[in-house]
Amino acid sequence: MKKKIYFFIVLTAFIAFLFAFIPMLTLTVFNVSETVSIIIAAASLLLAIIAVPLLANAFSKKIVKPIDELDLESPRIDKSYFEIDNLIRKIGRQNRLIDQQMIDLRRRQVEFNAITENMAEGIVILDNKSEILSYNSAALRILGSENVKEGEHFISLSRSRRFVAAVNDAFEGNHGEVNITLGSQVYQIFANPVMIENQVNGAVIVMLDITEKEKREEMRREFTSNVSHELKTPLTTISGISEMFMSGMIAVADIPKFAKNIHDESTRLLNLINDIIKLSRLDEANIPDSKEEVNLADLAEETRQRLSIAAAERDIEITVAAKPVTVLGNRSVLSEMIYNLTDNAIKYNKEGGKVKIEIVLQEGKKLIRVSDTGIGIPPEYTGRIFERFYRVDKSHSREVGGTGLGLSIVKHAAEYHGATLNVESIVDKGTVISVIFKD
Repeated sequence: MKKKIYFFIVLTAFIAFLFAFIPMLTLTVFNVSETVSIIIAAASLLLAIIAVPLLANAFSKKIVKPIDELDLESPRIDKSYFEIDNLIRKIGRQNRLIDQQMIDLRRRQVEFNAITENMAEGIVILDNKSEILSYNSAALRILGSENVKEGEHFISLSRSRRFVAAVNDAFEGNHGEVNITLGSQVYQIFANPVMIENQVNGAVIVMLDITEKEKREEMRREFTSNVSHELKTPLTTISGISEMFMSGMIAVADIPKFAKNIHDESTRLLNLINDIIKLSRLDEANIPDSKEEVNLADLAEETRQRLSIAAAERDIEITVAAKPVTVLGNRSVLSEMIYNLTDNAIKYNKEGGKVKIEIVLQEGKKLIRVSDTGIGIPPEYTGRIFERFYRVDKSHSREVGGTGLGLSIVKHAAEYHGATLNVESIVDKGTVISVIFKD
């Protein structure tokens, strides 16, 4: 390149000298008049003015042509211009570095998309203009905004005031958090700012489905309320009778009767506490992992014997029809399950009724089936009888002295053993509850 430039400078100087020398030559050699010489000099100057730019343009194009034709994507060393070899090498190295960075960026983008698309949680990323930069399909499904696209304002996702307020909090540099109900589901929305050099440069929105958590919390509140009520009733009775004893208001002849009331209420209170403890252990799976092969027929017979006195008091007949069927499980939990089903069948039976405990094999499945000839359950209530403290007939339940937790314990015991429950009932005819084991 240097040689070409030097050549161009020398050539230009020579042409300029040549055109300047012509007038002097004509004046000296050819002895022309001064007027003619001036005309020739002017013509020479004009030709120089025209020729030099044309030559300069031609030479410059020739000099820069290899540079103009240089492929910056795949630069190759030009042998004629060794001066730019280092530049070409640097461009090549920079291109290779950029290519590798682009490959890494695409790989990370693919990984990010694969991770987020398989998440149940919704994720939305906003830029500093509050426009949607990225999202996963779960976010659009949760918000019901399937037609939203990248580049739109975040308000197109949801016009809920609480949602918008949470996102605006994030753009103010704060942590936004809110629970919103969409359809039958409850979602917890987190909106966090993206900070770059202490400036909010965007926001990340995360959506979590907390429906089950909210249901559990509601059940906990309801359970706490019911427990408080159930504990308060016997304690109030015991406290009232105690005050009567202290004040000397009870005649000697009535002491046995009031003592029995205290005993009955204490027993009821103790049974309630025991049931709460059992249910709590089942809830938390806080049961010793001591599973063994348990003969269900033996448990059915043990239950019949344990409840024979309670059944005889109401002239109720208990029968057992059991095959020697075994399941892998916790013996005490299985025993409690059969006991509660049978006890419930006795309590809600009619005077002179019947209760039958069956252990059968049906279509390759093992079943515990407890049937009675009692008052039955209306169809609209059969789905709720396993709820804690739920009673179809509260007045009758109070009379028979149940805690309201027996069938709930049955439900959790069945779940602990991977079994399912089935209820068949006809009002004034009776009820059949089956526990169906998977194997």
